[in-house]
Amino acid sequence: IQYVNAHGTSTPLGDLADTNAEKSAFGIVFMAGLVGMSVGTILLGYAGDRIGRPAALGISVVLFGLFTGLCALAGSVNEILLLRFIAGLGMGGAIPNAAALMSETIAPRWRAVAVTGTILCIPLGGMMGGLLASWVLPAYGWRPLFIGCGAFSMLLGALLFLEKRGPVSVSPDSRPLPSPGFGETVAVLLGKGARRDTLAIWAAYFWSMMAVYLSLNWLPSLLASAGFDLGDASIGAALFNCGGIVGALLGASLIRPLGSRVVLVAMALGGGAVSALLAAYPPNPAAFALSVSLIALLGVFSAGIQSILFAVATQLYPVETRATAIGVAVGFGRTGAMISALAGGVLIGWQGGSYFLVSALLMAMLAVSLMVLRKHIERHREPA
Repeated sequence: IQYVNAHGTSTPLGDLADTNAEKSAFGIVFMAGLVGMSVGTILLGYAGDRIGRPAALGISVVLFGLFTGLCALAGSVNEILLLRFIAGLGMGGAIPNAAALMSETIAPRWRAVAVTGTILCIPLGGMMGGLLASWVLPAYGWRPLFIGCGAFSMLLGALLFLEKRGPVSVSPDSRPLPSPGFGETVAVLLGKGARRDTLAIWAAYFWSMMAVYLSLNWLPSLLASAGFDLGDASIGAALFNCGGIVGALLGASLIRPLGSRVVLVAMALGGGAVSALLAAYPPNPAAFALSVSLIALLGVFSAGIQSILFAVATQLYPVETRATAIGVAVGFGRTGAMISALAGGVLIGWQGGSYFLVSALLMAMLAVSLMVLRKHIERHREPA
């Protein structure tokens, strides 16, 4: 689902667009998915606090599965836009509920690794979807791909409902809870004791997602404009993503002995330093190995932070408001992602060095936000 929503939508759009005007609207269609995810993280995150995590997660999975499958029946670009928005609601809602549920069903000492691993399943699923698409698209076209992915997701959603009602014991934290209304929840998030940490985690998600999506959306185009051929530009983008997976797992494992403040601030500063190096030595096909190595290292730091932020966010708030709080924070982050989607086209016209200076600035702002945050995950001290 992550693949067909993030990357695979361009195939049906190209098939359904009859005019250049319709093709020029592709960006709006892509934006519809991000807007849907932003709304879904807040609304379905709130639902997770009201009706329980498994139920809200099941609704989210069925929602994005059903409307992804329905894309196979679309006959116009406008229909794809609407279906992509609704599927985005479900995709966005799954994230805060999955993170909250995992944080409440795992031992505290392994919580950071478990939550980070859960969020990492999203890019891993995108990679698997890409491999599946490489086989299905040439042989059968895009419609069977959407039907298959949608049907599989709906099956998983049904299993989530069965798990909720079955005899298997689950954590009491994951069951429906007497939670405050949405307005009361917002008041809790911005109350005197929590206001500083709430604003700091919102800012951290905003700067992090803006920096990461700037690279995810525009790095291939930047490399192509620098003279890289299509294959080499794709390698650079793939290494950025792989670096993010490695960085998230490595960073999460270091939280236990060091604590999240040290790890995340160091990663943000490291991402800023690598961005500064890329600004001083812009990617160059003549120095291919150096260029892609720096890009992979940038992924380790900048993309790696994003998954770990969920582990930090889950421990900031009480169970009664946790999914809503994560959803609102991610919603702010999606705003940064949307800004990067709009601004990236302008930045591509700049010299490569200037582009990476913007990346360095974003990482510096992220580091400041993480330093302002007071309630980090404490390091685990082994008994003497």
